Amino acid sequence: PHSKRFGLLNVVVILFIAGAIGNLLDRIINNYVVDFFYFCLINFPIFNVADIYVTVAAFMFIILGLFYYKEDDFSVIFPDRKHDGKHEN
Repeated sequence: PHSKRFGLLNVVVILFIAGAIGNLLDRIINNYVVDFFYFCLINFPIFNVADIYVTVAAFMFIILGLFYYKEDDFSVIFPDRKHDGKHEN
């Protein structure tokens, strides 16, 4: 939806797509994904910017779904096919 209320949801979608395209391009060009961030102090897995985008988008999506958007907002995003005036045969 193009409402201001769904601006954050648009950001989430853009982050998901950007991260997916970044990893996909690495996979196509190099046949593997280039990971370059490593924190040796906590022995955390190696990751890249695209992974950050996907992870942040996932957390934002969960937080928005649980606390920001209400049931009426979901009916705008996912319209109910039973009440849209069309009959299924």
